[in-house]
Amino acid sequence: MRAGFLRRLVSALVDITIATVFVYLTFVLFGQNILQNRVENYDEINANYQEVINLYNEDQEAIEAEYDEAKVAAGDDEDASDEAYTIYRDKLSILNLHYANDTSVYNRLLLDYNVGLIYYYSLGIFFILSALVIGFTGLTPGRRIMKIELLGQVTTLNVIIHDLLLKYLLVIVLFLISPYYTFLIIPGYFILDLFLILLSKDKSTIRDNLSKIVLNYKPKEKI
Repeated sequence: MRAGFLRRLVSALVDITIATVFVYLTFVLFGQNILQNRVENYDEINANYQEVINLYNEDQEAIEAEYDEAKVAAGDDEDASDEAYTIYRDKLSILNLHYANDTSVYNRLLLDYNVGLIYYYSLGIFFILSALVIGFTGLTPGRRIMKIELLGQVTTLNVIIHDLLLKYLLVIVLFLISPYYTFLIIPGYFILDLFLILLSKDKSTIRDNLSKIVLNYKPKEKI
């Protein structure tokens, strides 16, 4: 029996979760210190940045509370309600403008840290997934949990093509180039997989055919 889209998706999510947790643990143990050391006076800059964020949240709550009181006071008076909204909108717009200006300074100072964070997690997750895929020749923990077996020409090269080059690496490269285009392209990629699995006779995707690998669902045999 061919493995369905949902089963394949869940198995991939299990593997990604395992990789993400592992990378997070390494980040807490030593990765965070490495990235912070790339920014001079990181602790002071980050503390000031957090203070700006906290002040913004407090001011925003105060403006919203003031607006709520003004709406209650206006009652059924539409003119008073409109005036209260105009005041609320203008105050919030000014607050957001000041916040954007204040945080832009800290975003520039913390650029190396934020860029390093993106690369650390993206490449770290990919390397862990690569180790799982190559180490288990495609039978990753997620596939084992979802009882998926690989059939066909299951070689290390074909598994790399199927799982790394045409799936995980593609997503990570797109994300590093442009997160915006990633969120536009990847949903279409998943939809294409969904339609191919649902509509094709052998429930195979493009990467299945290119790598000559078949994913089967092997339910536990009854005793």
